[in-house]
Amino acid sequence: MASWLPRTQVSGQWLSVSATTTPLLPGASALLDLAGLGRLGHFLAISTDAPGWLSFYSSAAAREADGSRPITQDPAPGSGVLLDLATTAAALTITAPPGGTYFSSEPAAAPPLLRVLVRNTSTAQVAIAVTVSAVVLAP
Repeated sequence: MASWLPRTQVSGQWLSVSATTTPLLPGASALLDLAGLGRLGHFLAISTDAPGWLSFYSSAAAREADGSRPITQDPAPGSGVLLDLATTAAALTITAPPGGTYFSSEPAAAPPLLRVLVRNTSTAQVAIAVTVSAVVLAP
């Protein structure tokens, strides 16, 4: 007999997912893995509770390869960087640009995770809470 498992995401569903880094010194970075946004979707808005530079990736390998890129350098085409943005004290929420699509290029057997590298751009030590609002296209 088959057992029924509820889905956590439904295509076309608007979701918000949050995670918080450990306390980061100015200039330090942390890795976050956001679950619950499916394998494919559109970014709607990204917010932080402190200034930070956030880079979103299609895989953990892409995040690892891009981790030392300076903020003044654009990511290389095809590098797996999905979205690269900085929040400031005056603008802690950023509406995603048109066409801001995310996807997971990791194996289908793995649970889909949105990979993020968060860097503290403030002058104080702070734990940065990141919230991503998105429309899920493929759970």
